[in-house]
Amino acid sequence: MKKKESKPYSSDWSDKKRLLEGGNPLDPFQIVTFSLGRESYGIPIERVREIIRPTPITLIPHTPPYVLGLLNLRGNVIPVIDLRLRLHITPEGEAKNNRIIVVEIEGVVVGMMVDSVSSVMTVQEDMLTDTPDMLCETDDGFINRVIKTDQRLTVLLNLQAMVYPKAG
Repeated sequence: MKKKESKPYSSDWSDKKRLLEGGNPLDPFQIVTFSLGRESYGIPIERVREIIRPTPITLIPHTPPYVLGLLNLRGNVIPVIDLRLRLHITPEGEAKNNRIIVVEIEGVVVGMMVDSVSSVMTVQEDMLTDTPDMLCETDDGFINRVIKTDQRLTVLLNLQAMVYPKAG
């Protein structure tokens, strides 16, 4: 098993990009937390444009299974992905609490379907941990870090990897 190196925050955190090694402190930052099943996930709040209730989505043929289609958001057409399918989590169908988190990544606006949006959390440096080494053999770059609180673990996602699959 290859040893996973401690990694800086992904490039989609341009204003938060810092190494945790070498004593470089990390300022507290905020994330939006959401649920997929019983698990908690988070994304940087500065990437979130808005959170909306699901609206009709136009299906597009020949797209990856996790791409739900296109959404007309006040005249702007945006792609919508199902994060359950993207993360290989068994879909449970539509629920009354489903939401679409509209994010901007490298100038591209994308909607992400989640089971529910939980809260905004302030993350301190001492709450962060790397993902376990055993995950690095199948690491697709989706997981940035894990956040530990007294209540639970929250997986901090790398939006860039979620939206732009590795070429090759």
